[in-house]
Amino acid sequence: MPEVARPPSPVSIKTHYSAAELAALKLPGLPATERGNQLLAKREGWASRKRAGRGGGREYALDALPIGARDCLRARVARQLLATGPVVAPAPAWQEPALREPVSLTGRQQGVEAARMGVLTAIERLMGSCGLSKERAMQHLLASVQTGQADALTVAMLKRACDERGRRHGDGLPGIRTLKRWFARREACQLAPKVRQTDLSLPWWARDFLGHWQQPQKPSVELAYRLFVAGQLAQDPERELPSIHVIRRFLRKLGTVSREAGRLEARELKRLQPFVRRDFADLLPNDVWSADGHCFDAEVQHPLTGRPFRPEITSIIDIATRRVVGWSIDLAESGLAVLDALRMAVGQAGTPAIFYVDNGSGYVNALMKDEGTGLMGRLGISMSHSVAYNSQARGVIERLHQTLWVSAAKQLPSYIGADMDRQARQRQFRITRAAVRHGGRLPMMGWDDFLAFAGERVAEYNARPHASLKKRSPDAVWTGFEQRGWQAQREDDATLERLFRPRLERTVDRGQVRLFNNVYFSTALTELHGESVQVAYDIHEAERVWVYLPDGRFVCHADWNANRTAYFARPVIEQKRAARAEAALRRLDERRDAVEAERDGRAALAPVTAPVLPGLAGRDIAGAFERLDAIDVPAAEAAPRRLAPAPAGDDFSVPPTPALRYRAWLTLEARTADGTPLTAREARWLASYARSHEFNVMKQTGHSDATA
Repeated sequence: MPEVARPPSPVSIKTHYSAAELAALKLPGLPATERGNQLLAKREGWASRKRAGRGGGREYALDALPIGARDCLRARVARQLLATGPVVAPAPAWQEPALREPVSLTGRQQGVEAARMGVLTAIERLMGSCGLSKERAMQHLLASVQTGQADALTVAMLKRACDERGRRHGDGLPGIRTLKRWFARREACQLAPKVRQTDLSLPWWARDFLGHWQQPQKPSVELAYRLFVAGQLAQDPERELPSIHVIRRFLRKLGTVSREAGRLEARELKRLQPFVRRDFADLLPNDVWSADGHCFDAEVQHPLTGRPFRPEITSIIDIATRRVVGWSIDLAESGLAVLDALRMAVGQAGTPAIFYVDNGSGYVNALMKDEGTGLMGRLGISMSHSVAYNSQARGVIERLHQTLWVSAAKQLPSYIGADMDRQARQRQFRITRAAVRHGGRLPMMGWDDFLAFAGERVAEYNARPHASLKKRSPDAVWTGFEQRGWQAQREDDATLERLFRPRLERTVDRGQVRLFNNVYFSTALTELHGESVQVAYDIHEAERVWVYLPDGRFVCHADWNANRTAYFARPVIEQKRAARAEAALRRLDERRDAVEAERDGRAALAPVTAPVLPGLAGRDIAGAFERLDAIDVPAAEAAPRRLAPAPAGDDFSVPPTPALRYRAWLTLEARTADGTPLTAREARWLASYARSHEFNVMKQTGHSDATA
């Protein structure tokens, strides 16, 4: 059977063709039969080679064919090639990141660059498959698009590759020169279109303007601009200054942190800066504990007075399991509250390795850190402190306040936190204060009920799944560690009671030691006269103390001596409460003195002002005192101050100096004792002055014989 001639592949062109293949292609200028092509090749002397494979025969070179036949063959193959769509070429070496960072281009630039690369790849494919020159391949590509013979992807790729800023032909396609320019720019690694770059250079006025803008008062752009303009014009009235619109565009160029520097201090600026997340995956329970105090955001009844107040809650959390291991509630923040919370945590959960806290007074004291008597040293705990004003470093305990205690406070009607509606908060405040004044029942939780409420919230927190624990609860994580063989290091009750008694160093004096203004005595201390010992005490009991030698050996119990300081011994907590009450009373006295001074029209402190001469402006001050000698200024006597317009027949006025006021009070007091009637104004001043702070000072310092 004779061999049937098959046309060549529609997407490739060969260097040699047989006579049968040329007849099947039906090219112009060539015979339509195999025998005719053989005779024409022999007659014109076409270059040929022996055909490889089955059948044998001769193959004729493409370059030996007539020009018209060659061009027709190449055009036909090019059209067939373009109709099949573009082929993604592998990335050339010039796209390596070492030569250009891809992230430096915008999304639009990257899209245009990819489209242009696809166009150039299609042209090179035509050149390699059809044997066309670069110019002819470009012409074939554009002609196929214009005649609708190219596929839709090639058309879209050509239109996307065009630069929006450049010229376009009527059909919206690039020209030959543009395609040639893309080849040249590809060699220079500049195939992406250029975009307008932001000018990041600092203008000459940037430093001066930012000096007014970057202030902690956070001035507006308008205010900072006015101050900037005023300062510049004062130096050079002819200077050309930028407009406020230029200023605003300049501020938009600045990064957030650079723009807010100066307007925010270092503590607040940290909220905008990068941070490091700490990983706790390798921690075991009791490796690290963190503690902090929180002022409860709802009011409860005071355990002693019954009045509304906000208690202080100290919480201790285990970092590895996020479990609240200890907590304590006190009337105010103190080291004793921390001690009570730590006593609960060690008793229930064991002893930690690291106690991570801030630099508060409840942690930085001898009670906690002293090498000989401090609780950390006796328990073998290492205390670590976070950097000051860096609460982000203890984010676990800070988050606990929001999740546990703030949420708990919002469940109470007496909540007064920042999220409470202002009107509702004021209404609740008026109701509770009215109940206090008139002896009514307070609409808030009592102390015992609040302690039970807090315990329920802690148990609920420990049993609730947490996102940071992969939806497991702290109690479940703690139990999982115990099931895998981990055991907490716990102490017996007697040891805990001994360890959690705070110790202070004292000197024995004739068988007695002094502690918090109380005296404790024991005959066992007789031989230790003049020596230093460690005195341990219970914060809830003041009847007895425990005395130890400096090396920790127990000596004896020392009992409170009734003939010292007070008829009954005062525990430490009661002394702290008394000191806090006295401080509050002092603040009330200061406020009362200020109110009375305002009512009486007298200044609490004499104002310190520079001398001012009538009629002199600021620029005339220089030399004013030299000219004062030439001016006869009559000395004006200070008129006594009056409290208010006195009624007819009542001309009493308050003396101008403290000594004269105190003497006037003594005089009026003597008249009252003799039965001499006083005017209404004198009686009112006599009663108000006796309640003033000045009267107490004058009376204590013995100014009864004071003179003006």
